[in-house]
Amino acid sequence: MDREEIRNKIFEHLKQQVAWIEANENKTQQFQLSQIYNLFPTGSEPSWKHQKIYATAREIIQELENGGFIYEGIAGSFDGNMSNYPWFTITKYGKEAFQQEDWLPYDPEGYVKALKEKVPDIDDITLAYIGESITAYNRRHLLSATLTLGVASENLMLLLIEAYLSWIKAPKRKADLEKKIKDRFIYTQYKEFKLEFVNDIKNLPKELQGDWETYLDGVFNFIRLNRNSAGHPTGKKLDPKIVNAFLQIFSEYTSYIFQLIKYFS
Repeated sequence: MDREEIRNKIFEHLKQQVAWIEANENKTQQFQLSQIYNLFPTGSEPSWKHQKIYATAREIIQELENGGFIYEGIAGSFDGNMSNYPWFTITKYGKEAFQQEDWLPYDPEGYVKALKEKVPDIDDITLAYIGESITAYNRRHLLSATLTLGVASENLMLLLIEAYLSWIKAPKRKADLEKKIKDRFIYTQYKEFKLEFVNDIKNLPKELQGDWETYLDGVFNFIRLNRNSAGHPTGKKLDPKIVNAFLQIFSEYTSYIFQLIKYFS
């Protein structure tokens, strides 16, 4: 049994715990580490292999605790024998997270894996920044999550512009665009790219024509604006639901960008 299978079993168990909490609000909710171990009954494998499963399960429980999804002890208990390890309680944040249909924004490892599967050609720089973003989001460091998400998005746009420039065959047109974007901020580069790009949209494959405004004008610009807001001392509080939404759409956005890059290449 690999780590992903172990993690999925634990997450499903905790989702069921949340459902029980919602149905029994008058009762104290908690679970023991033994319940987690019982998810993995001993089979025909050697005991040392089963101990590795338990070790991985403990690591995942520790990660959930570090991320603020659970805490040690029973909520409201003052009994020294009952209030601590190996008892655990799901936090308010954990309850909200486990009730979501899409768990991946709360699972950095699974999120990155799913993104790589969806976009096999994704580059290491984008992966590094989106990995930081999803980790920061799970620690509820929304400013850091927004900044690194913005850098990941900017890198995608730079890759797209580079591929587009290579695709342009007319020497003067290519030289003019290169001159307009050289050493400019990302917004200027995008604005100049878009002025040229709109002339070529009708030549794109039909499956790429309809989504460019949604992903380029919409997603790219919104992420950019939020990154700018997070990167300056405005004091503006970020909405975690908005950060969550853009982390969820980022894989579709990345997929579209790389489809364009592949076409231009």
